[in-house]
Amino acid sequence: MTPRSFAALHARHVWRGTLIAALLNACLYPLDVLRGRDIGPAPWWPVLGASAVGFLIAAFILVVHRRRPQGVHLGSALFILNQAAILASAQIMGPYQLQDPNLIPFQVHKLGALTVAILAPERWAGLLCIFAFALIPVLQFVRLDPAQQARIDTSEPLVLLVYGAVGAVLLLYRLRGLATERALVQAQTEAADARRTARLLLAVRDLSNTPLQVIALASAAARRRSPGLGEPLDRLDRALERLRALHQPLKAYEADLEWRPGDESIDAEAVLAAAGEEARIRRSSASV
Repeated sequence: MTPRSFAALHARHVWRGTLIAALLNACLYPLDVLRGRDIGPAPWWPVLGASAVGFLIAAFILVVHRRRPQGVHLGSALFILNQAAILASAQIMGPYQLQDPNLIPFQVHKLGALTVAILAPERWAGLLCIFAFALIPVLQFVRLDPAQQARIDTSEPLVLLVYGAVGAVLLLYRLRGLATERALVQAQTEAADARRTARLLLAVRDLSNTPLQVIALASAAARRRSPGLGEPLDRLDRALERLRALHQPLKAYEADLEWRPGDESIDAEAVLAAAGEEARIRRSSASV
């Protein structure tokens, strides 16, 4: 894979994570209205508004981005926007949901921190969202009056911080695994390119052997027939020796190659033709 291919793979990863997060917001977050339906006159528009943001982001990706790919920074920005809409909705709905003693507080923030750890497209965007999901409810808890704080377990701020720490660790572990896989693919690609180059050089060597042998035989025959041509023939022989010396470094490539059945009778012309075709395909794909 070329660096351009790796960049395209990273872009697909960024936009796929943003799309899944937006779809989860658009399809599942409206259920939060049902979760707090017994808490009195709680507004429904914050939840549906956040879901609408997720729907618009998903529609943008499916309609616009697929036709005309956008940059990865925009994908990460839309991911953050999606999480910001959920946070804003949870911030508005929080005081209403605290009126129900049966509701577990800050569920949206805990689930959001773990969801971001799984889907965040980039490290900086993921850590930013995780810290927001973990710290904003803690600040909200601190600003509550004593009567409202009494309805919440005093360990809840610590639990939120634990969720944030776990989410950050999961995010870093996932991204580290992706980076390791990409490095492995890069190493395998470079090794394959090196083997391809070695086969190409060996094919050139094999094709040049016969002309060099013909020139050497012709030089020897000319030396026997015309002894007076010794000086120019000596220069020709020295040039042949230099060409033969170029073959010596290729023996290292030949020893390192993984020979498969049938390679002992390799068709040098076919190897060169295949290399030319691959180069043409790479140039055409790079120009697209």
